[in-house]
Amino acid sequence: MDLTEDALSRLLSRGERARLSGSTRTIRESFTSHTSAYWQQNLIVRDAMHVQMRQAATAGAVKLEWARQGGDDRPLDAVVLVDVDLLATYLGRSTISASVAQAREHLKAWASNARVEELLGCWAILKQVRSLGPKSAGDFVDALRVLDAMAASPDDQVVRQLSVQLFCNSKRIEALYKHLDVLTTEALNSPARHWSEVLGGIGLTKEPQPFLISGTGFLKLTEGLDCPVVRPFVGVANSAIRGYSGTPEWLLTIENLTTFHQAAKALAPTQHGLVIYTAGMPSPSWGKAYASILSSLPADTRILHWGDHDEGGFRIAARIAQFAASTGRSLKPWCMDASQWTEKGDKAKAEQHRSMVKNAGQAGWVELASKLSPVLFEQEGLPITLP
Repeated sequence: MDLTEDALSRLLSRGERARLSGSTRTIRESFTSHTSAYWQQNLIVRDAMHVQMRQAATAGAVKLEWARQGGDDRPLDAVVLVDVDLLATYLGRSTISASVAQAREHLKAWASNARVEELLGCWAILKQVRSLGPKSAGDFVDALRVLDAMAASPDDQVVRQLSVQLFCNSKRIEALYKHLDVLTTEALNSPARHWSEVLGGIGLTKEPQPFLISGTGFLKLTEGLDCPVVRPFVGVANSAIRGYSGTPEWLLTIENLTTFHQAAKALAPTQHGLVIYTAGMPSPSWGKAYASILSSLPADTRILHWGDHDEGGFRIAARIAQFAASTGRSLKPWCMDASQWTEKGDKAKAEQHRSMVKNAGQAGWVELASKLSPVLFEQEGLPITLP
């Protein structure tokens, strides 16, 4: 960007901020200081700049202030903003208000979406969200189409297959991770989540994921079939599960696959418990299968969860607690109190710890939240302990 465009761009930016705040102060870019980049240019370059500035003035966008001395070669002292809209037109750009209006038009099909309104509100006051401004409205339209497609689907979808169906491009959805995160996260200012958590939360997977369960009893499947819960584990489609038959003493969900395999192996034939793999952030279809199992359990069966001791782990716990609550059950933590471990993890940043505490509370773990250690630790680092 040359000095002319740089100076006019700064004027435009300042003018838009002034219009937003209602300020009527004169806005100018001064070149009188000998440390200004204006004086670092040779005469030929400055003359070319003067020509461009005169064109902007002729367009009615700015007013030029020249030095009193110097004759026809007088230096330019300052350029003063006259009209924000005319300056934007001269620069070949849209003003923020015009860009937001255009973005609102693009997103009008989702006008009732509260998060969309939040986005538009931020853009209207010159705030970007995750470095995304109103020019990204088209990408948000595509992300919203993905969310609509998933809301209408009873089953999980493979991300690249859905991407081809919606956009004729197998990698289009992968380019929308940030937009999907913004649209589905708890708050606009929430930290970015890992792509697997974002996709898992809406039911998108890299490849089909079975519902993995180890323990005892029978899964009640579609068409009236009963599937024995064999050891070390059995896997069926989420959508196939309609209920459960058995009297386990406890049910433990586990976030990570390695820990699930170890727990399934450690589960003795004499133990009356169930171990279920959440596949990270559980999808809506997983939640339906999980809820159907919980609805079939005896009232005294303990419902437990064991996950990573970090931001994502407690977000996952809060989501599973929501699924459990839909059946009238409460979720309890298992191996989630770092103060009881001999293993040491990494220290959590203050923002991370606040998020962990908040989500522990949302999971219903008020006592744990009140004393939650600011430690980051993955569950794979802990020895297998079953209820």
